[in-house]
Amino acid sequence: MSRLQQAPVVRVNRFSVPPEARDEFMKLIQRTHEVIRAQPGFLDDMILEQNAGTETFNVITILQLEGEHVLQPIIAAVARSDEAAGIDRQALSRSLGVESSVGFYSPVVLPQLLAA
Repeated sequence: MSRLQQAPVVRVNRFSVPPEARDEFMKLIQRTHEVIRAQPGFLDDMILEQNAGTETFNVITILQLEGEHVLQPIIAAVARSDEAAGIDRQALSRSLGVESSVGFYSPVVLPQLLAA
């Protein structure tokens, strides 16, 4: 296994959620994180919410995973769970008016940051 595969990976998802879609969307987030937490390679997660006024809620989900090698199995587990429940995640997000962006990050040790 390469060093990259061994390094922890942090996935950060940012969602803009209309107020009327918040409850249903948060149920989807809860369901998704329950599946992810049960997978090998899961380390930690956090769900954050910011009320951005009357127009939208900002939701951030943060997943910490053992490494890149667990990404595809976890994504597949969520897809199987969605299929079994009859959930089309993309269609549901569109119908709720949810906008999203996803990013992958690696932890940085402070001395590495200072050397840059």
